[in-house]
Amino acid sequence: MTAGAGAATVCTMANEQTLIRMQQVMLRYPTGKTALSGITLDIPRGQFVYLVGESGAGKSSLLRMFYGGVRPSSGKLSVQDTDMREAGESRIRELRRHTGIIFQDHRLLFSRTVFENVALPLRVQGWKTERLIPRVRKVLEYVGLEDRLWSYPEALSGGEQQRVAIARAMTAKPAVILADEPTGNLDIETARRVQDYLMDLNRQGTTVIMATHDLQLLESHPGRVIQLHAGVLVGGDA
Repeated sequence: MTAGAGAATVCTMANEQTLIRMQQVMLRYPTGKTALSGITLDIPRGQFVYLVGESGAGKSSLLRMFYGGVRPSSGKLSVQDTDMREAGESRIRELRRHTGIIFQDHRLLFSRTVFENVALPLRVQGWKTERLIPRVRKVLEYVGLEDRLWSYPEALSGGEQQRVAIARAMTAKPAVILADEPTGNLDIETARRVQDYLMDLNRQGTTVIMATHDLQLLESHPGRVIQLHAGVLVGGDA
């Protein structure tokens, strides 16, 4: 093998192992507020990453950039080999099909059953009903809600609603799960159970990036810590 060929192989392997790459990324909203400034960061595939920092530090803005909810104002951001500044809307939609998103407020469809909420990502991908049903049943069994298949979200507790959100996020077997304060409104015991599910998904190979203000989780469920303050990286393992 020539030296050039060897270098190319190493480069390809490095790209395959890097899920997210950021170089001097800035995000400025139309209001003029700078949410993120000068962020340079690599996140390899398979990591469990905590984003920590005070309210307004930029955690949610960073997660939104990772699924194309907002685009960087400057700098370079690559997510799953997609240039997030240059990608068209069709490519962003395709990226989201490989991304599970969990919000603090669940964002479930209250006019749809638990089954329909969890099935939604698969329907978007065009799954046939006969293939879809066993997959939805399997993920609901995983989060302990197989008996609530035809319930509506309003009949569930807050912890159960968050477990439905986790099931929905994982149903299409995404490469990455982005979780924005998923335990923020839960009691301690339920929060730990939700965290256990996310850690287990990570052990199965899914990259998990989670914004949190609950620093106790970092002790009971260790992971890589990235700390933000006023839109810049200030500590952790960045």
